[in-house]
Amino acid sequence: MNKYFSIFKTSLKQESKTYINTINSVISLYVMIYIFYELWKFIYGGGGGGTLINGYSIENMIWYLIVAELLLYCINTKGVTADFGDDIKSGRIAYKLNKPYNYFLYQIFFQAGKFIYNLAIMFPAGLVLGIILVGIPANFSILYVLPIIFSLIMAIFLSCLMYGIIGLLCFWLEETEPFSWIIQKFQMLLGLFFPPEFFPNWLQPIINYSPIYATMSGPAKLIANFSWQEFLNVSISQIAYSILFFIVGYAIYKIGTKKVNLYGG
Repeated sequence: MNKYFSIFKTSLKQESKTYINTINSVISLYVMIYIFYELWKFIYGGGGGGTLINGYSIENMIWYLIVAELLLYCINTKGVTADFGDDIKSGRIAYKLNKPYNYFLYQIFFQAGKFIYNLAIMFPAGLVLGIILVGIPANFSILYVLPIIFSLIMAIFLSCLMYGIIGLLCFWLEETEPFSWIIQKFQMLLGLFFPPEFFPNWLQPIINYSPIYATMSGPAKLIANFSWQEFLNVSISQIAYSILFFIVGYAIYKIGTKKVNLYGG
């Protein structure tokens, strides 16, 4: 694992040189959150006044949106799929298979390094914005910080695995980005704009047992209204899906590379 950790650190260092892009992302995040803040203020009736909608105060709702938007901005899902796809379609993967590392794991750790760098910059910026707009979440404790960060990092690795699998489909398909686009829109529709509690009762279990919960709505709920039971639920979901996606991704990778070796790229 040392070589993959080295790949991860190299990716972090490379991404640190693109700080202008990260600053632009922070500005864009601020604009989007402020727009949603004004929208939800209107929905809640002015400043909220203690109003609860499906168990969420306006403070909870804004913190949920901040973390969900944060994950959306940190993770370049199109980039993950495109990097896998470009290597496969161009034939470059045939040369990378001879390297002293597993290409699939290399890409996952390399992509995760870039996104965790973005998280390291944008998470504090998001905290500052949230405190300015609605204050510190009710009943929040410093003890919750590490579990929340762990959940966000797991969400990033899980997203890399999920979108990496889509990229690997280029072994058989010419274009896979439409699949990436569709999945991202489902994440936005069912995980970004509203917590699971805002959806019909029949749909909530589907969301809570889906990757959307593990990659977006679960981590966002932790900062909005932390509980150790919720953290346990999110962690189990993230670990389970990480194992599942790793097995699926690794199997697709092995089948695809066997095809490359057979036909010479």
